[in-house]
Amino acid sequence: MTCAPTAVTFRLLDDVVGWDEAAVTGVAGFTDEAGVRLAYEGASPEGPTRTQLLPWFPDPRLAPGCGPCGWYLLSGRRLLRRDTRAGGWRPVWAPGCDPRLLREPAAVAARGHRIAVVDSGRVFLWRNEGDHLAAVIRHRDATVVALAQDEQVLVARAGSDRVRRYGADGRLCDVVRTRVAGEIIGIRTGPGRTIWLLTEDRGRFRIYRDHCESTVDELAAALPPSGLTAADEDGFCLREKGPDGDVTSCYDWRGRPREEPAPESGRYVTHGEFTTHLIDSGISRCRWHRVRIEADVPTGTAISVSVVVSEDDRFAESDWQTAPAGVTDFLVDQPPGRHLTLRARLSGDSAATPVLHRIRLDFPRSTSADLLPAAFRQDPAADDFTERFLALFDASVAEIDRVVERYPALLDPAGVPDAALPWLAGLLGLSFEAGWDADTRRKLIAAAPGLYRRRGTPGALKEAIRLVFGVTPVIDELAGDRHWAQVRATVTSPATARGLGSVRLFGRSSSRLRLGTSTLGATPLRAFGDPDTDPLTEHAHRFRVLLASGSVDEDAVRRLVARQAPAHTRGSVRAGGAGFVVGTRSAVGVDTAFVPLPPPVVGTARLNHDGVLRPGPRGARQGVTVGVVSAVGVHTRVS
Repeated sequence: MTCAPTAVTFRLLDDVVGWDEAAVTGVAGFTDEAGVRLAYEGASPEGPTRTQLLPWFPDPRLAPGCGPCGWYLLSGRRLLRRDTRAGGWRPVWAPGCDPRLLREPAAVAARGHRIAVVDSGRVFLWRNEGDHLAAVIRHRDATVVALAQDEQVLVARAGSDRVRRYGADGRLCDVVRTRVAGEIIGIRTGPGRTIWLLTEDRGRFRIYRDHCESTVDELAAALPPSGLTAADEDGFCLREKGPDGDVTSCYDWRGRPREEPAPESGRYVTHGEFTTHLIDSGISRCRWHRVRIEADVPTGTAISVSVVVSEDDRFAESDWQTAPAGVTDFLVDQPPGRHLTLRARLSGDSAATPVLHRIRLDFPRSTSADLLPAAFRQDPAADDFTERFLALFDASVAEIDRVVERYPALLDPAGVPDAALPWLAGLLGLSFEAGWDADTRRKLIAAAPGLYRRRGTPGALKEAIRLVFGVTPVIDELAGDRHWAQVRATVTSPATARGLGSVRLFGRSSSRLRLGTSTLGATPLRAFGDPDTDPLTEHAHRFRVLLASGSVDEDAVRRLVARQAPAHTRGSVRAGGAGFVVGTRSAVGVDTAFVPLPPPVVGTARLNHDGVLRPGPRGARQGVTVGVVSAVGVHTRVS
């Protein structure tokens, strides 16, 4: 660990330090978590560009329809449809069938086999791809139209933040006030009656999803993009699938082919800069130590950082110290002063932008030279060289210290990314199944130390199943159900001292069927294993995991039980049925009573003629015995 004193650290680009808003040019993102970057070209320094939004919000004169090639185009007073077989565009209506209703069409929308066109305060709605005029909606100043999944028509007009819903017959259903910023210039509908709006607010484009502002990434995740790649005043381009891969075709606004336009030079400005306010150290004649820059600098971009130190707000342009190109960690070589001012300049080739995440300042100057004897620091020139020389090693040691300090965070299951969870589980000897989500994995890793201390116990197995599957099982150990060496209350006579009660100690006749000694109907019939080891192997080291019916996947529970159970045990998983079933036509409390059978009367009952024989008070019992071996609702059925 480094022995140098801890330096005070300021984090720039936040509301604590601040920047001079009057000295910001061509830079955006001060309130964005991603960082400061070059602004977009044009009047919109923030938000997406129109080119980015074209696949989801095309030009109003274009509309994607049914199928990958089902495009519609407004060309003058005509409505054209994309004809892939002819390689161009053809009118929707034949010359003799054109209804000639369109005067000045402004926008078109299509969904399935329905088409809607905005024209001179009216919205025409056709079915069967233009064969049947379904409705004519009167809507003053309508500019945008969209078709929803539930046969509804959404219409917005210029300068309004309201969207009107019309039914399939053209009747007004309701008016939705969106409360969005700017003018609505695009409408899209998604699954679950979701409405996506595109607005233009003082030169900036904004995306809204159900009245809440959204991003391009969220839009792309919710709606598939169309094949529209470019659109300008001269025409547009579509990317379509061909026999040899994707093919880009370009057309003018009359549907005639044209050459593909040259790609855009870029979307970002090429230069931008900002300057901070005076950063006060609170120390008179402070010796500022170090500047560290955290940024992403793609190829073709650069970041230049300059600092100047002063005791007050007076300094000259020649006092600025500029870091060498590509250097992101340098010492402040300035006279002592209380204040520091920082200037950052970003540049690029307009196709990409650098992103500045954080600039960190360390002060006052503190190096390992402070630990040297005074004899090594008598010469001012030599002392300055010693400080700068040792600062190189201090920086390396500080990075190592930072890694060591943050190492415990790598072992925190709540703090590591989801992708690191399998690596962290490997340190503990855990293995995950593909169906377990990140929360389940984090809980299992956090509980692993405690589970390892109790591994092999019913409590640990029950806790593991609860963490993974969210249910609490019943662990039934079968060793307590063995009928051998079962002590009863009555002691037999000395003549039969080998048995207590009515069951013999390790009675051979009770373990499996033996000719001449076993009782029919009361002895299990088995044909495998050594009969003499039945008292030890029948229930020893066996257990059952009892679950409620349909609660979890039984196969997944079996795999977990196999990994968590001790090696010498054998477990099984069993899920319950429909519950506690009383007969098939019984009404509990009306004509059903849980009572013992009446005692049989020998002499009046005949076998096979409705006669019931039952064992005596000390004989074997059958049926339900509550609290002994029965788990109601899991493996018990009373009928």
